[in-house]
Amino acid sequence: MELEEMKSLWEELSLKVEQQEKIQKKVLMDITQHNYRKRLNSIRIPELLGSIVCLGYAAYFILSFSKLTVTINQVFAAFDILFLIGLPIASLLAVRNLNQLNLVQTTPAKTLEKFAKRKIQFFRVQQFGFFLSGLFLISVLPPLAEISGKADIIRQPYFWLIYVPAGLLFMFFFGRWGMRKYRKIIQDSEDMIRGLED
Repeated sequence: MELEEMKSLWEELSLKVEQQEKIQKKVLMDITQHNYRKRLNSIRIPELLGSIVCLGYAAYFILSFSKLTVTINQVFAAFDILFLIGLPIASLLAVRNLNQLNLVQTTPAKTLEKFAKRKIQFFRVQQFGFFLSGLFLISVLPPLAEISGKADIIRQPYFWLIYVPAGLLFMFFFGRWGMRKYRKIIQDSEDMIRGLED
């Protein structure tokens, strides 16, 4: 075998190895993209279901608004409607922004930078909802009582001394549990992206 033949065989082999590496890298990126989206579905699906429930209650308040005769209950119901429509929209947009990251077309460093910004936005929306949910719990009770014809229940001291604090405690612990779950999912997703840098 001559030197020229060996050179051409070597170049051909190098080209095949290089193409093979590119194919393997693309497959790895596609698998990582799939796993990333699958992981974020652990957030997207509960948020979507919660949004459907919120929008259902918003529709209920809108349809029952004419039954409210007390002005403060009308104000509370208007706040509740805005909350039940605004928060799910903001939350779903934040999840969508996280889900739209394209790991295949951008470099891992650029992707991590975008991810960091979107992660902050997502957690701000979650924290905003977490803090407003306590206010929502208190503001939703009087209009609901009036709509259902049981306005006298909110005049009972035990209602405000037992049920409302119990509801707030439940929301606090449930919200913290949910935030811990979301933080773990987001951290796992970020680790997945960091793994692409190696």
